[in-house]
Amino acid sequence: MVNKVRVMIAGAQYAIATTDSEQYILSLADKLDRDISKLMKENPSLSATKAAVFCAMDYLDEYRKSTGSAENMRSQIQDYIADAARAKAAEDKVKAENESLRREAAALREQLARMRKGEKT
Repeated sequence: MVNKVRVMIAGAQYAIATTDSEQYILSLADKLDRDISKLMKENPSLSATKAAVFCAMDYLDEYRKSTGSAENMRSQIQDYIADAARAKAAEDKVKAENESLRREAAALREQLARMRKGEKT
């Protein structure tokens, strides 16, 4: 469902049509308004449009860096999953080998016991 949300940013009112919640859009608008206001306060000669462009550049920079970080994390997770799969395969192999050696040891103990019985008679 599309919601129409009215927001005030840098003294101008905007109507935003969105499927996001009103509260979410208001929080975004509030952050943008605060960021633009801060830039304009620090640089009195800066227009709202220029401040908005600087904010957009900053947000895009943050987005790209976070996207890169997310990709890096996905890659690391894939590596960890592959390492875990290899470790599990190695564990399964060792367990199978261990079970085989246990059976072999049991068979050898039985054989030794039979041989000792044969020596006693």
